[in-house]
Amino acid sequence: MEFREWHDGDDLRLLEIFSDPTNAQHHYDRAMLGPSTQEPFGVGMVAVDEDIPVAAGALRAQTLHPQRMWCYIETAPLQRQRGIATALLQQLLERAPDNTELKTRSAATDEATANWLTNHGFAPVQHTQRIIVASKSFEAVDIEVQPLATGSVELSKVVAEYYNASHAWDPSDITLTQAQQLLLAPQTGAQQALITRSEHGIAAFAIAYPGPVPNVVELFIGHDPKHLDPTEHIRALLATAGAESSLAIEIDNSTAVLNPLIESAVESDTAIIEHESTIWATDVSPHA
Repeated sequence: MEFREWHDGDDLRLLEIFSDPTNAQHHYDRAMLGPSTQEPFGVGMVAVDEDIPVAAGALRAQTLHPQRMWCYIETAPLQRQRGIATALLQQLLERAPDNTELKTRSAATDEATANWLTNHGFAPVQHTQRIIVASKSFEAVDIEVQPLATGSVELSKVVAEYYNASHAWDPSDITLTQAQQLLLAPQTGAQQALITRSEHGIAAFAIAYPGPVPNVVELFIGHDPKHLDPTEHIRALLATAGAESSLAIEIDNSTAVLNPLIESAVESDTAIIEHESTIWATDVSPHA
């Protein structure tokens, strides 16, 4: 078994032996595979058996979340149980800075990967669900919903504050400018912004992005972290954004205001859990 740097053409060779992605998250995570980079720092490696690539792995640094690097390793189905993933992980860490901490993701039902991660020093740090909510699942409430330009400085400010407040589990310090560039600028696909207001300014916001499925809108929804109880503001935005289209929304342990509303839609059969995953990290307690 040889372990080497990623070469041009490895993606096509690996696709021949990897099975199709099991879900959209798997497809997204597989995109981490690729060549090593310096800015941002990344390592990409391939395991080769008799000149045939059989597995690949990568570490990727994130500017916004510097505490941990993303780690992704995949082995061809017929090559598993040979210790290749363990050897790849060691090779990747040897090329990373000292004391690098990692994070990775697995499907919630994937017990084999969960066991492997536990045995290699990872512990759960976050649980996420991608929910598809049918249109008209929420009734309108007596709170005015207003459109707002996605380039609004006021909007960028509250989006940045919410993002930082909801990522204590993976610390970030996103600035107003970064929020605009990464979440609201035209190149992000942001199509529409809706807000509600309180006496202190924007109370809650919803950013709509085009989804891969017709008539399903990807929705990033949040609120002013200082608002004492923005539940009805969030409900008003869900009703307006979902009046004509189904909504794809991600919830996790940190989206405390949104979760009961989405969970009630699941319980009433107007929403389904499309995918559920666990994020793991090497620097958290196994009992976190």
